[in-house]
Amino acid sequence: MRLRALFSRLALTTAASGLAVTGLSLPAQAAEEVEVPYIGIFSPETVTVINGQSKTVKFDLYNLSDVSAKNVVLTFGSAAKPISADLGFTAPTGCDATTCTIGDLAPGQRRSIKFTIKPAAAAGAADPAKTIALSTTVGELPSDETSITVVRTDKGGVDLEVEDVADLKLAQGKSADVPVLVRNTGNKDVAALGLVVMAPYGVTPVLNYRNCEQDAEIGGFICVFNEPLAGGGAFTLPNNMPLRVKVPSDAAGPFEYPVYIAAIGLTDKYVFDFTKRTAGAAGKELSLEAVSSVSAEEPEVAEDLNEDDNFTIFSVTVPKSTAETAAVGGSFTGEIGEERTAEVGLRNLGPSGTVPASITSLQYAHIKLPTGIELMKIDERCLPGTSLTEIDESVTDLAQVTDLVCLVVESVPNKGRYLFSLSAEILDVAEHKAGSVSINGGVQDKKKDNNKAALTVKLTSGGTGGGLPITGAPAGLIAGSGAALLAAGFIAFRAARRRRIITVAE
Repeated sequence: MRLRALFSRLALTTAASGLAVTGLSLPAQAAEEVEVPYIGIFSPETVTVINGQSKTVKFDLYNLSDVSAKNVVLTFGSAAKPISADLGFTAPTGCDATTCTIGDLAPGQRRSIKFTIKPAAAAGAADPAKTIALSTTVGELPSDETSITVVRTDKGGVDLEVEDVADLKLAQGKSADVPVLVRNTGNKDVAALGLVVMAPYGVTPVLNYRNCEQDAEIGGFICVFNEPLAGGGAFTLPNNMPLRVKVPSDAAGPFEYPVYIAAIGLTDKYVFDFTKRTAGAAGKELSLEAVSSVSAEEPEVAEDLNEDDNFTIFSVTVPKSTAETAAVGGSFTGEIGEERTAEVGLRNLGPSGTVPASITSLQYAHIKLPTGIELMKIDERCLPGTSLTEIDESVTDLAQVTDLVCLVVESVPNKGRYLFSLSAEILDVAEHKAGSVSINGGVQDKKKDNNKAALTVKLTSGGTGGGLPITGAPAGLIAGSGAALLAAGFIAFRAARRRRIITVAE
């Protein structure tokens, strides 16, 4: 896997996680509706295994709903699609041959699962690919299902894996060491190794070593080790040169900050360019400490057999902090017939940042438009509607819109603003009645008396209108390019969510 491809994959994983959970923090449903919890399976589509060798397969279960899931059960295979005996399937520890009793999962909770396969050595022609079906139930009701295709090979190759890291709990301003273990479970060597660390939402990786640098575009760190990792070998970081993660003193909470650790085989050219680029860097050189070493028969750089287990994710849970938010109003200022823009939203009075969008907290603004305007353009983070449970996906003509729900898709820093841009034509009517901007400040917002501000029309004679400059708008690869996708993902989730709503007859 190329380095840029890995950065992109981790960025997409983060964005996808955001899309998966951002629409879920919805107000309680009406009394006649009951939401059925949904346990999603996040697994690789394909696993390549060397005949005669054991392979550990990792995947995650997520509670993608805002209610607790009781009596969750995971099933391997089915009556129609039993697992082929020649795959050498071994169920996870504590499970029987085909089922795992997971128990209860809280909203947004993740559970990592591992099983192993060990196909017998091939005898003759290559075996066709076979599948392992996976399905979940909640209280005996079907939830999600998928399958993993198992591809067998005699050729072999490099197969890097990163060991799971236990979740951490850290208070603001605290830090902790993180264990790192990288294995090459393939039968060929990788000539040079790259260790990638990403913490996209605010936790800070501490890697002050001269062979580590931060990627300017993505923000992740890459540490380069110009030494081989043999097939069957494993490396860890020495105790006196750890990877540390630190929580900033003003970090928002409560929130589970994701951290990604990945390993990648590097080309000679990348190592050469990296060495040249960092020749004058200060600090110690981070080294790898061999755990075991088994020489491969054919040392050479090879494509990784299974890229999906090249990384692991763990969370750093930060306790609750206070972030008082206040509504920011504005006006469409100009003459009759002119198109003018207003920027409205919220400002964070601190003292900490606001938590990113999650199942437990989703900030948004309900914008009620003033009368006597015709909406021409809306911010990509806004949708027609009056609340998160009242989104009107059928609207195609902005002239019909009177209310908007605008999503806050990233953390707003202390003293920062987060504004939404709206453009409208000022109409010639008898009265321009004021609208409003109402803020849902989430779990950190204690004061509610400043959560509403006016959105008005101000007529001028020859004036230039306009609103406040936008500050605090989404920036960076994940939040910036993902805003429109988040809105689309929110609508898609609502459509899927309806299929999991049961109407109870009175």
